[in-house]
Amino acid sequence: MVLAKTQARMTIEAQNEQREKKIAQLNDFIARFSAGTRSSQVQSRRKEVERLATADLARSNIQRPYIKFKAKRPSGKVPLEFVGLSKAFGEHKVISKFTAVVNRGDRIVLVGRNGVGKTTMLKALLADAPGLPLSSGDVDAGSLKWGHEVSIGYFPQDATGVIEKGLTAVEWLHRFDPEASRQEIHGLLGQMLFSGEEGLKPTEALSGGETARLLFCRIMLEKPNVLLLDEPTNHLDLESINALNVALQKYDGTVLLVTHDQDLLEEVGTRVWHFEDGRIVDFKGSYEELTSQTANA
Repeated sequence: MVLAKTQARMTIEAQNEQREKKIAQLNDFIARFSAGTRSSQVQSRRKEVERLATADLARSNIQRPYIKFKAKRPSGKVPLEFVGLSKAFGEHKVISKFTAVVNRGDRIVLVGRNGVGKTTMLKALLADAPGLPLSSGDVDAGSLKWGHEVSIGYFPQDATGVIEKGLTAVEWLHRFDPEASRQEIHGLLGQMLFSGEEGLKPTEALSGGETARLLFCRIMLEKPNVLLLDEPTNHLDLESINALNVALQKYDGTVLLVTHDQDLLEEVGTRVWHFEDGRIVDFKGSYEELTSQTANA
Protein backbone atom coordinates (compact mmCIF):
# COMPACT_ATOMS: atom_id res chain seq x y z
CA MET A 1 0.00 0.00 0.00
CA VAL A 2 2.88 2.36 0.76
CA LEU A 3 4.43 1.54 -2.61
CA ALA A 4 1.13 2.10 -4.41
CA LYS A 5 0.57 5.47 -2.72
CA THR A 6 4.13 6.52 -3.47
CA GLN A 7 3.80 5.53 -7.13
CA ALA A 8 0.50 7.42 -7.39
CA ARG A 9 2.16 10.50 -5.92
CA MET A 10 5.07 10.25 -8.38
CA THR A 11 2.63 9.93 -11.28
CA ILE A 12 0.67 13.01 -10.18
CA GLU A 13 3.81 15.07 -9.74
CA ALA A 14 5.17 13.99 -13.13
CA GLN A 15 1.89 14.97 -14.78
CA ASN A 16 1.90 18.30 -12.96
CA GLU A 17 5.44 18.98 -14.13
CA GLN A 18 4.49 18.28 -17.76
CA ARG A 19 1.41 20.54 -17.49
CA GLU A 20 3.46 23.37 -16.05
CA LYS A 21 6.06 23.09 -18.80
CA LYS A 22 3.32 23.14 -21.42
CA ILE A 23 1.66 26.17 -19.80
CA ALA A 24 5.01 28.00 -19.78
CA GLN A 25 5.52 27.28 -23.49
CA LEU A 26 2.01 28.44 -24.36
CA ASN A 27 2.36 31.63 -22.31
CA ASP A 28 5.67 32.35 -24.03
CA PHE A 29 3.98 32.04 -27.45
CA ILE A 30 1.09 34.27 -26.32
CA ALA A 31 3.49 36.92 -25.02
CA ARG A 32 5.48 37.00 -28.26
CA PHE A 33 2.65 36.98 -30.80
CA SER A 34 -0.37 38.53 -29.04
CA ALA A 35 0.21 41.84 -30.85
CA GLY A 36 0.97 40.22 -34.23
CA THR A 37 -0.91 38.56 -37.03
CA ARG A 38 -1.35 35.18 -35.34
CA SER A 39 -4.46 36.14 -33.39
CA SER A 40 -6.27 32.86 -34.09
CA GLN A 41 -3.25 30.85 -32.93
CA VAL A 42 -2.86 33.07 -29.85
CA GLN A 43 -6.53 32.63 -29.00
CA SER A 44 -6.24 28.87 -29.41
CA ARG A 45 -3.28 28.78 -27.05
CA ARG A 46 -5.12 30.92 -24.47
CA LYS A 47 -7.94 28.38 -24.44
CA GLU A 48 -5.38 25.61 -24.02
CA VAL A 49 -3.83 27.44 -21.02
CA GLU A 50 -7.29 27.80 -19.47
CA ARG A 51 -7.96 24.09 -19.96
CA LEU A 52 -4.66 23.11 -18.38
CA ALA A 53 -4.94 25.66 -15.58
CA THR A 54 -8.37 24.40 -14.54
CA ALA A 55 -7.07 20.84 -14.40
CA ASP A 56 -6.03 19.49 -11.01
CA LEU A 57 -2.58 20.91 -10.45
CA ALA A 58 -2.60 20.31 -6.72
CA ARG A 59 0.48 18.61 -5.41
CA SER A 60 0.08 15.30 -3.66
CA ASN A 61 -1.21 15.80 -0.14
CA ILE A 62 0.57 12.73 1.24
CA GLN A 63 2.49 13.90 4.29
CA ARG A 64 5.66 12.12 5.29
CA PRO A 65 7.50 12.56 8.54
CA TYR A 66 11.26 12.73 8.37
CA ILE A 67 12.82 10.39 10.93
CA LYS A 68 16.59 10.32 11.37
CA PHE A 69 18.22 8.62 14.31
CA LYS A 70 21.71 9.83 15.03
CA ALA A 71 23.90 8.88 17.99
CA LYS A 72 25.60 11.72 19.84
CA ARG A 73 28.55 9.39 20.41
CA PRO A 74 29.14 5.68 19.74
CA SER A 75 28.83 3.07 22.43
CA GLY A 76 31.53 0.54 23.23
CA LYS A 77 31.85 -2.52 21.00
CA VAL A 78 29.64 -4.51 23.37
CA PRO A 79 26.78 -2.27 24.55
CA LEU A 80 25.01 -5.08 26.39
CA GLU A 81 25.71 -8.56 27.71
CA PHE A 82 23.85 -10.79 30.12
CA VAL A 83 24.11 -14.29 31.51
CA GLY A 84 21.35 -16.58 32.76
CA LEU A 85 18.61 -13.96 32.56
CA SER A 86 15.38 -15.24 34.09
CA LYS A 87 11.99 -13.72 34.74
CA ALA A 88 8.76 -15.30 35.91
CA PHE A 89 5.29 -14.18 36.92
CA GLY A 90 4.26 -16.55 39.67
CA GLU A 91 4.71 -20.07 38.33
CA HIS A 92 4.85 -18.88 34.72
CA LYS A 93 8.44 -18.67 33.48
CA VAL A 94 8.70 -16.06 30.73
CA ILE A 95 12.48 -15.86 30.35
CA SER A 96 14.54 -18.85 31.45
CA LYS A 97 18.34 -18.62 31.76
CA PHE A 98 18.84 -16.67 28.54
CA THR A 99 22.41 -15.58 27.75
CA ALA A 100 23.50 -13.24 24.98
CA VAL A 101 26.12 -10.72 23.92
CA VAL A 102 24.82 -7.75 21.94
CA ASN A 103 27.38 -6.16 19.64
CA ARG A 104 27.40 -2.53 18.54
CA GLY A 105 25.38 -2.17 15.35
CA ASP A 106 23.22 -5.26 15.90
CA ARG A 107 19.60 -4.77 14.86
CA ILE A 108 17.78 -7.46 16.78
CA VAL A 109 14.10 -8.20 16.14
CA LEU A 110 12.17 -10.01 18.87
CA VAL A 111 9.57 -12.28 17.31
CA GLY A 112 6.92 -14.67 18.56
CA ARG A 113 3.24 -14.83 19.40
CA ASN A 114 1.64 -12.24 21.66
CA GLY A 115 2.17 -12.95 25.33
CA VAL A 116 5.37 -14.98 25.00
CA GLY A 117 7.55 -12.39 26.75
CA LYS A 118 8.95 -9.95 24.19
CA THR A 119 7.86 -6.85 26.13
CA THR A 120 8.96 -8.49 29.38
CA MET A 121 12.41 -9.02 27.85
CA LEU A 122 12.81 -5.36 26.88
CA LYS A 123 11.67 -4.22 30.30
CA ALA A 124 14.03 -6.69 31.97
CA LEU A 125 16.93 -5.29 29.98
CA LEU A 126 16.07 -1.81 31.25
CA ALA A 127 16.90 -2.87 34.81
CA ASP A 128 19.80 -0.64 35.91
CA ALA A 129 19.92 0.90 32.44
CA PRO A 130 22.13 4.01 32.25
CA GLY A 131 20.50 7.40 31.85
CA LEU A 132 17.00 6.34 32.83
CA PRO A 133 15.65 8.04 35.97
CA LEU A 134 13.66 5.02 37.14
CA SER A 135 14.16 1.34 36.51
CA SER A 136 11.50 0.18 34.09
CA GLY A 137 12.04 -3.51 34.70
CA ASP A 138 13.63 -6.15 36.83
CA VAL A 139 14.95 -9.70 36.62
CA ASP A 140 14.59 -12.65 38.97
CA ALA A 141 18.00 -14.14 38.26
CA GLY A 142 21.09 -13.64 36.13
CA SER A 143 23.62 -10.88 35.61
CA LEU A 144 23.21 -7.97 33.20
CA LYS A 145 25.81 -5.41 32.19
CA TRP A 146 25.43 -2.34 30.02
CA GLY A 147 28.61 -1.34 28.18
CA HIS A 148 30.80 1.74 27.95
CA GLU A 149 29.21 5.06 26.89
CA VAL A 150 25.78 3.49 26.35
CA SER A 151 22.82 5.87 26.06
CA ILE A 152 19.34 4.47 25.58
CA GLY A 153 16.28 5.60 23.69
CA TYR A 154 13.17 3.68 24.79
CA PHE A 155 9.82 3.55 23.04
CA PRO A 156 7.28 1.72 25.25
CA GLN A 157 4.37 -0.26 23.90
CA ASP A 158 2.06 1.53 26.32
CA ALA A 159 2.82 5.25 26.42
CA THR A 160 0.19 5.97 29.08
CA GLY A 161 1.71 8.39 31.57
CA VAL A 162 4.99 8.74 29.67
CA ILE A 163 4.14 12.21 28.39
CA GLU A 164 3.39 14.57 31.26
CA LYS A 165 0.08 16.40 31.09
CA GLY A 166 -0.37 20.12 31.58
CA LEU A 167 2.28 21.09 29.03
CA THR A 168 2.39 21.85 25.34
CA ALA A 169 4.23 19.51 22.97
CA VAL A 170 7.02 22.11 22.68
CA GLU A 171 7.37 22.48 26.45
CA TRP A 172 7.45 18.73 27.06
CA LEU A 173 10.09 18.12 24.40
CA HIS A 174 12.25 21.04 25.54
CA ARG A 175 12.60 19.47 29.00
CA PHE A 176 14.88 16.78 27.57
CA ASP A 177 17.39 19.31 26.30
CA PRO A 178 16.94 22.74 27.93
CA GLU A 179 19.90 24.05 25.94
CA ALA A 180 18.30 23.26 22.60
CA SER A 181 17.22 26.33 20.67
CA ARG A 182 13.56 27.07 20.00
CA GLN A 183 14.36 26.68 16.31
CA GLU A 184 15.74 23.17 16.84
CA ILE A 185 12.71 22.09 18.89
CA HIS A 186 10.25 23.42 16.32
CA GLY A 187 12.36 21.90 13.54
CA LEU A 188 12.10 18.45 15.10
CA LEU A 189 8.37 18.85 15.63
CA GLY A 190 8.00 19.98 12.03
CA GLN A 191 9.85 16.86 10.84
CA MET A 192 7.23 14.80 12.66
CA LEU A 193 4.32 16.76 11.16
CA PHE A 194 3.63 19.11 14.08
CA SER A 195 3.51 22.11 11.79
CA GLY A 196 2.95 25.69 12.83
CA GLU A 197 0.74 26.04 15.90
CA GLU A 198 0.41 22.26 16.34
CA GLY A 199 3.55 22.35 18.49
CA LEU A 200 1.52 24.32 21.05
CA LYS A 201 -1.06 21.54 21.36
CA PRO A 202 -1.68 20.44 24.99
CA THR A 203 -0.10 17.07 25.69
CA GLU A 204 -3.34 15.71 27.16
CA ALA A 205 -5.05 16.32 23.80
CA LEU A 206 -2.58 14.30 21.73
CA SER A 207 -3.91 11.40 19.69
CA GLY A 208 -2.19 8.01 19.67
CA GLY A 209 -0.34 8.85 16.46
CA GLU A 210 0.73 12.26 17.74
CA THR A 211 1.98 10.70 20.98
CA ALA A 212 4.09 8.23 19.01
CA ARG A 213 5.52 10.99 16.81
CA LEU A 214 6.34 13.13 19.84
CA LEU A 215 8.18 10.20 21.46
CA PHE A 216 10.25 9.87 18.28
CA CYS A 217 11.01 13.60 18.52
CA ARG A 218 12.40 12.99 22.00
CA ILE A 219 14.60 10.12 20.78
CA MET A 220 15.93 12.21 17.90
CA LEU A 221 16.63 15.11 20.28
CA GLU A 222 18.53 12.96 22.80
CA LYS A 223 20.55 11.11 20.13
CA PRO A 224 21.04 7.77 21.94
CA ASN A 225 23.27 4.99 20.63
CA VAL A 226 20.94 2.12 21.65
CA LEU A 227 17.24 1.96 20.75
CA LEU A 228 14.73 -0.28 22.53
CA LEU A 229 11.49 -0.04 20.56
CA ASP A 230 8.40 -1.95 21.69
CA GLU A 231 5.69 -2.07 18.99
CA PRO A 232 6.46 1.46 17.75
CA THR A 233 4.14 1.16 14.73
CA ASN A 234 0.88 0.59 16.67
CA HIS A 235 -0.42 4.14 16.12
CA LEU A 236 1.52 5.09 12.99
CA ASP A 237 0.14 5.52 9.48
CA LEU A 238 1.76 3.89 6.46
CA GLU A 239 3.97 6.85 5.61
CA SER A 240 5.29 7.05 9.17
CA ILE A 241 6.00 3.30 9.25
CA ASN A 242 7.89 3.60 6.00
CA ALA A 243 9.91 6.55 7.36
CA LEU A 244 10.72 4.55 10.51
CA ASN A 245 11.84 1.59 8.40
CA VAL A 246 14.28 3.74 6.42
CA ALA A 247 15.56 5.50 9.55
CA LEU A 248 16.30 2.24 11.36
CA GLN A 249 18.14 0.81 8.37
CA LYS A 250 20.36 3.91 8.21
CA TYR A 251 20.97 4.12 11.97
CA ASP A 252 24.51 3.13 12.96
CA GLY A 253 23.67 2.40 16.61
CA THR A 254 22.19 -0.75 18.15
CA VAL A 255 18.51 -1.65 17.91
CA LEU A 256 16.27 -4.08 19.80
CA LEU A 257 12.86 -4.05 18.15
CA VAL A 258 9.54 -5.71 18.92
CA THR A 259 7.18 -5.49 15.95
CA HIS A 260 4.68 -7.47 13.92
CA ASP A 261 5.25 -5.32 10.82
CA GLN A 262 6.51 -7.69 8.14
CA ASP A 263 8.59 -5.09 6.28
CA LEU A 264 10.37 -4.00 9.46
CA LEU A 265 11.08 -7.61 10.39
CA GLU A 266 12.51 -8.42 6.98
CA GLU A 267 14.31 -5.18 6.15
CA VAL A 268 15.58 -3.90 9.51
CA GLY A 269 16.61 -6.98 11.49
CA THR A 270 20.11 -8.43 11.17
CA ARG A 271 19.56 -10.82 14.09
CA VAL A 272 16.52 -12.54 15.61
CA TRP A 273 15.49 -13.51 19.13
CA HIS A 274 12.76 -16.04 18.48
CA PHE A 275 10.42 -16.73 21.40
CA GLU A 276 8.83 -20.17 21.14
CA ASP A 277 7.72 -22.95 23.47
CA GLY A 278 9.10 -21.26 26.57
CA ARG A 279 12.58 -20.69 25.19
CA ILE A 280 14.41 -18.06 23.18
CA VAL A 281 16.49 -18.93 20.13
CA ASP A 282 19.25 -16.42 19.33
CA PHE A 283 19.52 -16.60 15.54
CA LYS A 284 22.45 -14.63 14.12
CA GLY A 285 20.97 -13.82 10.76
CA SER A 286 18.02 -12.03 9.20
CA TYR A 287 14.37 -12.82 9.76
CA GLU A 288 14.09 -14.01 6.15
CA GLU A 289 16.98 -16.41 6.68
CA LEU A 290 15.32 -17.75 9.82
CA THR A 291 11.95 -18.32 8.16
CA SER A 292 13.63 -19.92 5.13
CA GLN A 293 15.62 -22.22 7.37
CA THR A 294 12.53 -23.12 9.37
CA ALA A 295 10.52 -23.83 6.21
CA ASN A 296 13.22 -26.16 4.90
CA ALA A 297 13.65 -28.00 8.20
